[in-house]
Amino acid sequence: MSCDAVPCERAATISIMRFMLPFLIAAAIAGARHAVPLQAIAAVEAATQAAPSAQATAPSPSPAAPVKRLVRNFHAGEELHYRVRLTVRNEVEKPDPAQTSAAAATTPAPNWAEVQLAWVVSERVESVTPEGSARIEEQLEKFSAPAHSRSSGAKDDEAATLAGALGPVLTEWARDRILEFRVGPNGLASEISGDGAPTIDESKPLLLTLWLNHALRPQVTLPARPVRPGESWQEPRRIRVAGWMDVHAEEKDEWLEAVDAEGAAVRLRAAQKISGRLLENASSAPPRAGEEEGERRPFPRASNKTETFQAESLSTIALDDGRVLAASRSAQREIVEELPPTQGTTLPRRSRATLSVQVEIEPCVGTECNEGTHR
Repeated sequence: MSCDAVPCERAATISIMRFMLPFLIAAAIAGARHAVPLQAIAAVEAATQAAPSAQATAPSPSPAAPVKRLVRNFHAGEELHYRVRLTVRNEVEKPDPAQTSAAAATTPAPNWAEVQLAWVVSERVESVTPEGSARIEEQLEKFSAPAHSRSSGAKDDEAATLAGALGPVLTEWARDRILEFRVGPNGLASEISGDGAPTIDESKPLLLTLWLNHALRPQVTLPARPVRPGESWQEPRRIRVAGWMDVHAEEKDEWLEAVDAEGAAVRLRAAQKISGRLLENASSAPPRAGEEEGERRPFPRASNKTETFQAESLSTIALDDGRVLAASRSAQREIVEELPPTQGTTLPRRSRATLSVQVEIEPCVGTECNEGTHR
């Protein structure tokens, strides 16, 4: 559903973009559903307002299914250790103007580059407040050397350019560091510094950057719903994103049975999607309330580009204290541009640019932590 001049609730401002920039992080958002709430992602100058919740899909009654709201219980001095793997992929599809055949002009071969990086995360609960929030110290260490791969072929030089844009950024970021942040009893992490994720090149608004800064943490925001495996719920959102128009947004969550988990556990699947048409001049926007007549800017027009942000997270969560046992998370940002037909054909042409990330979080104990980044 679109958001046209809809009064939207301001989410916390962040310090600025990232998957390519230092940024700010939105936090303390009521009703957040997962590792990176949709409201927080939209906080890049935007603002969100939850639309009425869609009906939840109720599971079949099961006497074995636990029915309670999951809460993150912290204990001062507690330590947890994880292996984290990050994959960043940059992919471009562009029609070759030298090709005149319809097939070659409308279905170009993609050029891509990919970089993988792994490290060990050690989290320690420094303190716990009476209301159940915790101060977390997170140490990132034992980084692997970035592993590069890329497409090959006639446009190998373009793939090399894509690889050159990714490699130095991850190499520079892959240094031991310590982060400190706060996690509430609902699992929502806040006050994460901008160096919690690599600043990979991304156009504004920096949706992937904000998402990644949360997704790399072994935390998950817990729904305010009882744990009933098989139950799902979907919530359309009314949202405004700077530089976009005709914006549509939704998020869906689902409780699932845990598979091969040690001890009592449950899985939470969370998916979110934001899509819209880009404005011809992203810096232009409808006049804001309170602006003088002379300050009114030209009303923006839609360009021939559409953009989509999609993210999905699958977290295995311990039922006793709400801690993350393992997680698999991915997100991508895709821009599609409609191009005029090539000479000799009426078929439309498109160029496509996709920036994607994938995060894998696994527990490790003892020597496993030392060996984990090389597996």
